[in-house]
Amino acid sequence: MKNVTVTMDEAVLQRARIAAATEGKSLSKYIAETVERRVGRPLTQVEALERFLSGPPLHLLDENGNAPTRDQIYDDD
Repeated sequence: MKNVTVTMDEAVLQRARIAAATEGKSLSKYIAETVERRVGRPLTQVEALERFLSGPPLHLLDENGNAPTRDQIYDDD
């Protein structure tokens, strides 16, 4: 983890301290979690695979239920 210096208005800092204390967290942890919720975090390989598999289906089969052949996929016509 890296240390970061953040500059903010005194009134905002006071509200952030109160919000952190209300959640039983340090100000540092509260700010880190807030930023992570805002910008997200990298997906693990399992999470990325689950997201891909839960997406819309890929319609690769023809009307007879057959997958395209290699030659059909790479046809230059």
